Amino acid sequence: MADSLVTLYQAEWCPFSSAVREVLTELGIDAVIRQVEPWPQQRERLRELAGTDQIPVMQTEDGRILRGTREIFAHLREREPWRFAAAHRRRFADHRDARESDAAGKLLEYFRDAGELESREPREAPAGEATVVNVPEAHRYELLLDGERIGELAYRQRKDRIAFTHTNVNPAYEGRGFGSRLAEAALAEARRQGLAVVPLCPFIAWYIEQHPEHEDLVAADYAGRRDAS
Repeated sequence: MADSLVTLYQAEWCPFSSAVREVLTELGIDAVIRQVEPWPQQRERLRELAGTDQIPVMQTEDGRILRGTREIFAHLREREPWRFAAAHRRRFADHRDARESDAAGKLLEYFRDAGELESREPREAPAGEATVVNVPEAHRYELLLDGERIGELAYRQRKDRIAFTHTNVNPAYEGRGFGSRLAEAALAEARRQGLAVVPLCPFIAWYIEQHPEHEDLVAADYAGRRDAS
């Protein structure tokens, strides 16, 4: 029989829920996530269980009900930290730029098919025909083909450091080198500007791994943390 798990009643948009999940990650505690209805007056099941319609609510392995972050955190402070707790804290700090650039929101737009990068009839053009332009007021590089935006790479720049947080390419152009065209241009621009790169975006991190000539761009403290983990 599987061990009982912590159960967290939450909603993803709730910052208090997010904070609890981050602590669960640092402590290495597996949890069952139960989604609640959007409005408190709709949460009849939660009220029956916990006597409250406010989230987050956590049920411990032994069935205790903890209401709100104050009670939940008081309980979690008594738990032994996971051996990876400090590394997860560092990763949380590393991804500050991704949070501030709303990388999660951009990914949700992609999932919900917001259509921001919807294309006209896709062309059978080589990736080399696309141009990459920096749009600093929007904190992104844009990939253009015949003037149409077919991709983007979001970033946050602080002084001599740039964090690439999210890459998105129109699905009609995926697998044809357009993402690599975008990554190469952005990394080349970082080199020209003398910027240290923090590859928070998995695609950019993968691209650098595949093209080790760019590894010297990676910020030394970020690369060191990655190697240590």
